[in-house]
This record gives sequence, structure tokens and C-alpha cells, in this order.
Amino acid sequence: MSIDALARTLIQSAPSAVVTLDSKGNITMLNAHAQQLLDCNLEAALGRPYREVFGESLAHRLLGLFMRSTREGDSTKPHLVRASLPNGRRVDLRASTGPIRTDTGEVVGVLFVADEDQATDEAVAGQAAVTERLRAALHRYLGDNIASIVEQRPSFIGVGGIRQDVSVIHADIRGYTTVAEALPPEETAMLLLKYHGRAVEALQREGATLDRFIGDSVLAMWNAPSPRQDHVRAALRGALALQSASRAVGQELAYGIGVHTGQAVVGNVGNESFLNYTAVGDTVNVAARLQAAAAAGEVICTEQVLLAAGEGIRSVSLGAIEVKGRRDRVQAHRIEGITEAEGLP
Repeated sequence: MSIDALARTLIQSAPSAVVTLDSKGNITMLNAHAQQLLDCNLEAALGRPYREVFGESLAHRLLGLFMRSTREGDSTKPHLVRASLPNGRRVDLRASTGPIRTDTGEVVGVLFVADEDQATDEAVAGQAAVTERLRAALHRYLGDNIASIVEQRPSFIGVGGIRQDVSVIHADIRGYTTVAEALPPEETAMLLLKYHGRAVEALQREGATLDRFIGDSVLAMWNAPSPRQDHVRAALRGALALQSASRAVGQELAYGIGVHTGQAVVGNVGNESFLNYTAVGDTVNVAARLQAAAAAGEVICTEQVLLAAGEGIRSVSLGAIEVKGRRDRVQAHRIEGITEAEGLP
């Protein structure tokens, strides 16, 4: 077909991106949609080789598409073309190409017609949205510390653990059973969510790894899965921050907290179908028993914690206390506060 004035008008008004080339592969026409797609203007493109205007990626696809259309004998059938544009943008196009002929059948150029594949764009956007929702859910269920490692190291997911030093706090709400007995379940749940919500925020600000909730109890640890040198002091800061956050919520409930540091087996406990990242061992048990001895609003720690936490820990000695299930007593201290010395984290 010949490119006369009528043809040029039709090309300019076409809803698709339309480009025409001469027999040497130089640009002879681009409509407005093609200029937008290729991020160029008509004046700058006219007379230039198509490889310069299309870019190497799309130019290569155009050549293959032309040869395929010629082989199949159908220049109107669109095909999916994935390419990079000159500006670096990746696109999926529904494109077709074919020869431009004179009235006598002589080939004098090439016609290229393309539309961006909106269905593919929507599918990609939809998949990205699903991926982001799953990622957000992963962080909400596992916490930032564990979720980030799972994302970065897929091999992290597996049953088993390693023996290492950790600092653990066990916090339990005092008076929860009495409150739960007096309120409807819905109100009890909302009250618990209010207090636990602030507790989690406080612990995460201090870099805690949230192990799990057990009803009205919270278990958190430091130095796992990511190591930190100040994990003992950070655990005490986390315990005091939790108490402060609890008082800011209200007076209905208060936490008793136990803190201990030592070795535990840390890792994924369960089986191939259900896992929980946790710490297991005497260190965790001692923290839980100290919590049982703490009154509402108190933080009780072992002497190991006090010695390892550094300077500025204000405390009151409670002497040796019995720990249920253990033969040896534990030297315990009630933490009153922390005075941060210069140079300490």
C-alpha cells in the first residue's frame, strides 16, 4: 500500500502506536502514540535508522517479528513482544508488522503497530500487591527480626537450633484472670490487645525478638537471631520500657517481669509443617520463675544480669529466692531504673 495523505491522517489518528520505515530501515512516520511509547518526537526521529529510535532490544524484536509475520503470511496477527525501550523501561507489547507495498506490489517499507499489554501490566501489579501483602503479614506474624532473616536467607527455615547466649524476659499480666472473669470475652480481648500492643511497641524499640504470646504472657529475647554485644543491658531497658508503656495505657492491668541471661538452644522448634522460632533451656525457665515472683509493676532479674549489664543499673537486692523446680536458689534483684553513662549504648 502507498503512504498518501489519507494514510498519514489515518496513522496519526490510530489508537495504537504506529511507525513506518523506508526500505533502508529509516523512520518515515511516527504517530503521537508511538512518540509517547518511544519517548521521542517526530522531528528528531524522521530519517534516522530504526535501531537508533527503537533501541537495540526493541529493534531486535522488530526484526524477528517481521520475519515471523513474513513466514506465516499474516501481518495483521499481533504477537507478544517483551523488550526494553531506549529509556530503559521494560514493556510487554501486542505488536504486528508487515511490508508496505506500492500499487504494483513492490515493497518500499515496513509498518509497525503496537499496543502495551495492559492485561500483563495489571497481572504484574496484582502479583506485586499480593507479594507485598504476604511480606507485610510475614513481618506482623514473625516480627521484623525473624521476617527479615527469612527473606534474606531462605535456608534459615528448617527444624533445629544452636546453643548460644541470650537474654530473655518473661512478662505476665497481674490480675488478668480476675478481670477476665468480670468482663465479656470481647471486652477482655480488647483490653489485652491494648496492653500487649503497647508492650510489643516498647520491646521492638529496644530491638527485642518477640518469641510468642501465651495468653496474657509475653516472651522476648535479645542476641538472636542477630547478635548484639549489649543484649543484657538491652533486655533490662526493654523490661523497663514495657512497664512504662503499660502504665501509660491505664491502671486496669500491670506486668510482672523476670529477666535472665545465659545459654539456651535457639532455633526453629516443631516439624516441617509448623515451626516456631524460640529459645529452650534453663535460661528461659529461670526468667519465667522470676516473673512469677515479681509483683505488678516489678522487674526482677538474676545477679548474672546485673553483673553483665554494665554500670548505672539502679537495683535493690532481694537475696536468694527459691525457684520452683530448681534445687539451687537464685540471687535476685529488683530493677529500679537505669542511668545511662557516657559511652554506653
